Amino acid sequence: MSAGEKDLEGKVALVTGSSSGAGAAIAIELARRGARVAVHCRRALSDGESVCARIAAIGGKAAVFLGHLSDPEAPYALVSRIAERLGDVNILVNNAGPYADAPFRSLSISQWETVMAINVRAPYQLAQSAIAGMERTGWGRIINVSATSAYARSHSVYGLAKQALIHLTECLALEFAPLVTVNAIVPGQIASERTDTMVDYKSSVIAETPLARLVTEQEVARMSVLLCTPEFSAVTGQSIIMDGGRSLPRTLKLNLTTIG
Repeated sequence: MSAGEKDLEGKVALVTGSSSGAGAAIAIELARRGARVAVHCRRALSDGESVCARIAAIGGKAAVFLGHLSDPEAPYALVSRIAERLGDVNILVNNAGPYADAPFRSLSISQWETVMAINVRAPYQLAQSAIAGMERTGWGRIINVSATSAYARSHSVYGLAKQALIHLTECLALEFAPLVTVNAIVPGQIASERTDTMVDYKSSVIAETPLARLVTEQEVARMSVLLCTPEFSAVTGQSIIMDGGRSLPRTLKLNLTTIG
């Protein structure tokens, strides 16, 4: 299948947190492949409109939608507004996910609630709200963007939330089959302008990564699209790690020879 083929023509995609970063890259790539895209942002309407303009420039269709996903009613209202304007959501990419790694002894309850609400509760609510439309159209794809922090034990509530999102992915994959597949993309540190300003951190991550580089926003976007294509129609309930091998378990070599 060529990268220019409109294999998602007629589909409606919601990408949360898509006014910038990897979310914007995912939205643009889905539009490039023919989907009508709901660009979601919390409050940066101008940024969302800018992404829509970039989509229009490549011949795609998109509209921007505001919504603070920490509000318990916002996910349901968001899916409803998108359905009225663009049609039933067929592709849901749960990309929004605020970060906080304050130690548990000092982590505030407001930080806890915000991180857990947007990283876990909102994806559950959005999936719950979108599933009826997916089943009505006979096809659906849900992609949850987790993080390798899910496998670390030093990222406090963020790692906890991202691990919970992987658990939710597997549960939804079982319940929503066979018409809907549900998978997680699990990137490590993503290359970005912000990461470029963190020189020491970036170099230390690269030094620990077998492929000696960071994953890019475009690579995450392309994987999101692939999970929507027929080639991946038998893949569900999986967590696809994209971190250049950094999270692979390693131990010190003893340089011993076993004889006998």
